[in-house]
Amino acid sequence: MTELDRTLVRKLAEWSPGEVPVTTVYMSVDGRVHPRKQDYVLRLEEGLRLVAEQARSLDRDARRSVERDVEEIRSFVRDRFERGSVRGLAVFSSAGAGLWEDLELWRPVRNQAVVAPHPDLLQLEKMLEVYESFCTVLVDSEKARIFLAELGRIEEQTSLVDDVPNRHEQGGWSQARYQRHVDEHRLRHLKHVAEVLLRFFKRRNFDHLIVAGPHEVTVEFEKELHDYVRQRILARITLPMTAATDEILGKSLGCEEDLDRTRVREAIERIVAESAAGRQAVAGLGPTLDALAETRVATMVVTMDLRGPGRECPSCGRLAVKGRRCNTCGAHTREIPDVVEAAVIQGLRQGARVETATEDGALEAAGGVGALLRF
Repeated sequence: MTELDRTLVRKLAEWSPGEVPVTTVYMSVDGRVHPRKQDYVLRLEEGLRLVAEQARSLDRDARRSVERDVEEIRSFVRDRFERGSVRGLAVFSSAGAGLWEDLELWRPVRNQAVVAPHPDLLQLEKMLEVYESFCTVLVDSEKARIFLAELGRIEEQTSLVDDVPNRHEQGGWSQARYQRHVDEHRLRHLKHVAEVLLRFFKRRNFDHLIVAGPHEVTVEFEKELHDYVRQRILARITLPMTAATDEILGKSLGCEEDLDRTRVREAIERIVAESAAGRQAVAGLGPTLDALAETRVATMVVTMDLRGPGRECPSCGRLAVKGRRCNTCGAHTREIPDVVEAAVIQGLRQGARVETATEDGALEAAGGVGALLRF
């Protein structure tokens, strides 16, 4: 299993398969939407049927290569792929040219199946473009550990221990005097951790901060943080200082999922309100396709399983639900099996942010798709 990074995307972009095509398959395996393996395997079969249809017009060698791709991808997903906490999967295969890459992704992707001369990398490129980093600082009265999670991976960046006396080691001092001594050492420790964290932020410029540890310590610790760092606090959680790296990654990804859900919910609320008022948003497939044709879409939100046939202009690329002539250039349009997928790809190419809603009645009532507009 290969990890997603810019080096891999560049390598795939430079891949030259020669006379045979590349089969690209993106799959959402998000457990919130597909709790059982058979749920996402069913979606895979739909995608592989599209791949087989696209291969029919190819010459014999290319068609045989794609047929082998289909069998390899099916076998991989059914027999070897273990989902775990993975939410998205991307596979690139060209059996006739010796290409195989499978990537486990920390974010869900839009289901897509394409046969083309080169790998279709747009979803990966956009994922790299908009990814955010999450720093977790785990702190108690005398120790601290700092982690950075990026692209679904986590590394412990530093750990530190300060000499803080134990509350019960009175050493002959009065209880009150000794307690002040302990408190001073603890405060010095928290200031030290805050300074280390600020230096780390200046070096790595993370997007979000998760503060973990005993509540009474984290409350005191936050008071010592520089404003630059404090403004990036996303969540406060409870974890023991001995927490394993995988547990901390799981908590970080959970906070990221919560942030995604909040963003999608807020975008949907804005789409519903603004479109109803006739302002900077549209709701429904037809109006969204019209906004794409005018390159007005800033953010598109689409329900996970929304699909449907439509029309595409081979001349200017305009998408439509129906109509044999293009409303932009007047050319004859052609039917395409899934105009929603085409709209998502067109939105990404235009630089729009595309969000997927896993379950939202308000968006479904508005047609399952909508957009916030640039103008």
